[in-house]
Amino acid sequence: MSNLQLYIAVGLPVIAVLTSMVISLVQISALREEMRTQIAGVRDDIREIREDIREIRSDIKLLTGKVFALAGQK
Repeated sequence: MSNLQLYIAVGLPVIAVLTSMVISLVQISALREEMRTQIAGVRDDIREIREDIREIRSDIKLLTGKVFALAGQK
């Protein structure tokens, strides 16, 4: 076996493994970025829901106050 054959026999699998690892890291990085954007979207949705709940609570307090005022007048 010549030196060239030995280098090819060892080098090709090493190159294949390194290429596979680099591709995996790129995929993982892309997945992380996608998850970050989705989490940010969910957080924005939660903030909007909380604001809507606060508005509903204030409307309920206003209505109950008016009902108590009307009940007190009778």
